[in-house]
Amino acid sequence: MGQTDNYSDKKAQIDQRICFLEEHTYQGNDLGVTFQEHAITFKCWTPEADAVSVIIYQSGEVKDKDRVMTVPMKQENNCWKVTVTDEVKEMFYTFEIQRGQEKVEVVDLYAKAVGLNGDRGAIIDLKETDPEGWSQTECVGQDTITDAYIWELHVEDFSSSKTSGISEKNRGKYLAFTEKNTHLEGDERQPTGLAYLKEQGINYVHLLPIFDFDNDELATTYNWGYDPKNYNVPEGKYSSHPKDPKARIRECKQMIQSLHEESIGVVMDVVFNHTAITESSWFNKTVPNYYYRQDEEGNFADGSACGNEIASERKMMRKFIIDSILYWTKEYKIDGFRFDLMGLIDVETMNQLRASLDSEGFSHVILYGEPWDAGSNRIIQPNIPANKSNVWALSEGVAVFSNDLRDSIKGDVFEETDGAFIQGMNGQPQVKQTFYAANLATAIQGNTKRDGQDSGDRWAKSPRQVIAYASVHDNLTLWDKLVSTMRESVDERSYGYDQELLQRNKLAAAVLFTSQGAVLTQAGEEFARTKKGDENSFRSPIEINQLDWKRARTFNELRSFYQGMWQIRKFYPPLRDATTRTAESMVFYETKDENRLAYQVPNCDEQHPWRSLFVLLNSKEETWSFDLPTATENASWHIVADPKGAGIASRGVATSRVTIAPLSFCLLAEQSN
Repeated sequence: MGQTDNYSDKKAQIDQRICFLEEHTYQGNDLGVTFQEHAITFKCWTPEADAVSVIIYQSGEVKDKDRVMTVPMKQENNCWKVTVTDEVKEMFYTFEIQRGQEKVEVVDLYAKAVGLNGDRGAIIDLKETDPEGWSQTECVGQDTITDAYIWELHVEDFSSSKTSGISEKNRGKYLAFTEKNTHLEGDERQPTGLAYLKEQGINYVHLLPIFDFDNDELATTYNWGYDPKNYNVPEGKYSSHPKDPKARIRECKQMIQSLHEESIGVVMDVVFNHTAITESSWFNKTVPNYYYRQDEEGNFADGSACGNEIASERKMMRKFIIDSILYWTKEYKIDGFRFDLMGLIDVETMNQLRASLDSEGFSHVILYGEPWDAGSNRIIQPNIPANKSNVWALSEGVAVFSNDLRDSIKGDVFEETDGAFIQGMNGQPQVKQTFYAANLATAIQGNTKRDGQDSGDRWAKSPRQVIAYASVHDNLTLWDKLVSTMRESVDERSYGYDQELLQRNKLAAAVLFTSQGAVLTQAGEEFARTKKGDENSFRSPIEINQLDWKRARTFNELRSFYQGMWQIRKFYPPLRDATTRTAESMVFYETKDENRLAYQVPNCDEQHPWRSLFVLLNSKEETWSFDLPTATENASWHIVADPKGAGIASRGVATSRVTIAPLSFCLLAEQSN
């Protein structure tokens, strides 16, 4: 009984403190460091502190304990503030916060530059980090998110392999993206790196975390980076000089600039659901317990399965998230943001963020996220989580990943041997979930509501809210999933070239590129990327994670097919419809088999050369004949995609009956004669 009372007292005390803090917020846009003429101002929000000082260091490394000066701050408008002369420029700083007899030293939550490993803020003029021509660098945006072809990528994966053709000094670094004409060693016909992206037609690169995460920046240890430490600073490991605060910023900008020059937008993966450290994080040391949710006992909630969950609904955390996104948009010209575990962020924060971007002239910036958490959340009414159940409440300018499409294409990702359509396993009992043709049909329509009706599997208001994908960095790669589901005995050779699996991979691409929503693929999916069966490679060796660019040549047939399917998608606007018009007018035909699909995507634009697109998919190991509907007057059915290739050019005219080979498909455009 007494223990329960202690728990409730602890929670009550925290709640009381949070109420006080929510009444003593700060809404200015100058937290952190701001430069004036010959002066520099520091501001820190920590209303309960008894005293706060700025500690100035000559070194950015914590092993150097020598302080240059300690400058007391004064409390003003719920903030602690001090202005000093600009003699401290190029030095490093922390905040020392005193509560009673306890003193803690923290890095400024709003730090825009840091020293090695992010343990001290750096006092630099950001204008001095702009590469040549930066002011002329234009942001890249599409008319709507449904025009996107997003390639999801880790900075190190892109160029660490010798096969990348990237110079040794830039491998695994931001600057790898600035090398423009790379190719496989000894084969100039096979582009790699940036040249490959351009040839493939990709218009967005989605980068796994490039903010400063908790790691040793001088070590070679690999990590995806989902361990936030300093949200407003680029990660130092990917720079040529991790100890130089300006280098990481300048080189990150050079990467973005180079991608923009090729009309490729940059999407940044952000992790506002948890921090790497809880009790001793900069957030918790600055304002204890405020930035994190608590459970009913007053302990840190853990909906992220990483030890904590960020309280996005609290005023200063919501402000921090919005301020951070606006900062990256303005200073780094980022074109989009992907939210990790967005189901741990409240809907109101996401909607306010979208509105803030739009009001400041950044409506082109795309937003999307994972509409789930890691098992639970402590978001309390009236706040609601930004998960799949609440997509109805999200702005249409915020999209979510369609795990419906992902799993109905290839099977449940949490059971390696579970299959679905492309394995010909629809309708067959699986360990986790059995899928049917109807599941896939709904997902192809973007899970959008039909006739305004909402149901569990029709959660999207429009395709603008949908990210269509088959694989990302999590779980098995698409190729490895095919190996796991289709091969009883697996060894090193199993991940090599396999004609049957190639056909099944093409089936996945045919579904993906004819689905409603924005298309996203894992980097290398189009050349059968493998991690040799590693389903969670977040800290596996670089040899497992790096792209093997030789596979782009080995699987050139598959790579070319993805390229051709993107050409079809670009050419045929109904596949990129931002409204529900196409989804509602799509027709699915009876095939009498769970592993065969026939659907028609009509075109309402009478001026377009294609009146409709017909898709036939056969994942069975038997031949299938299908009677096409009669083409409209003065039109014929032209084959634009089959196992031999894909593109907008006619590959032949079909008769009324089409025969589809086993593990095959056919896309036909209804063209005017």
